[in-house]
Amino acid sequence: MKGNYMSRISRRIFPVLFVMLLIFVLELTLQKAKVPEYIIPLPSKVTDVFLTDWVIIFQNTLVTVSEWLLGVFLAIVLGLFLGFLSFKSEKIHSILSPLLIISQSIPYLVFTPLLMIWLGLGMAPKVALVVLTCSFPISLVMQNDLIEAKKEYHLIVEMLQINSMKAFFHIYFPYSLPGFFNALKISISYSFGSAVLAELMGSESGLGIYLLRAQATFRTDKVIAAVIVIIFISLISTFFVSLLRKKIIFWKTAKH
Repeated sequence: MKGNYMSRISRRIFPVLFVMLLIFVLELTLQKAKVPEYIIPLPSKVTDVFLTDWVIIFQNTLVTVSEWLLGVFLAIVLGLFLGFLSFKSEKIHSILSPLLIISQSIPYLVFTPLLMIWLGLGMAPKVALVVLTCSFPISLVMQNDLIEAKKEYHLIVEMLQINSMKAFFHIYFPYSLPGFFNALKISISYSFGSAVLAELMGSESGLGIYLLRAQATFRTDKVIAAVIVIIFISLISTFFVSLLRKKIIFWKTAKH
């Protein structure tokens, strides 16, 4: 037991120590090479940005995270709704299925200028872009998994004379949950990047605007600080979805 505990601790500590070592080596290398700060700033300079600009970074991060979370919530609702409609109606499935498949090949960022024109420079276009990024992958996975579940278990449902609503909530929907969480985990991190990129094209505040202003003044240290925040939030979001998956789908253990 003690050996397993120490092994788990070491697996978590060693990556952190390795990253710290890389940062230390990079600091020394950049100092000796005298690389201009506008090209690659010292890691210590990036740390200074977090210490001096933390209020501004936090305020802008809060704006982007608010847009992103609202978009993700609406995307989940819309994705589940479209998936359910496609599952219940063959006519709707025949219409939606090709559109959902085609949607996976579309880079949704191309719609950003149109969304800016239609919805303005506020929160709405960023939320809409997040909804587009997240909802269609969820819809596609849900409709496919629900239909597959019905094919696999419809004989059991008929034998036990389970009504359609009970069959959906107790058999079909739980069957589709692993696929739902997999789709959510992939799209949720991409959608945060989409929200930031949408802010770059036009916004009043947010991480995208912070990045744009830092770039305009050649403050590479601030750009890197913002990128670190974006990466951190993306990693935290995927970790949270994985944790939620394990808690909700307690009857099924899988490595994801």
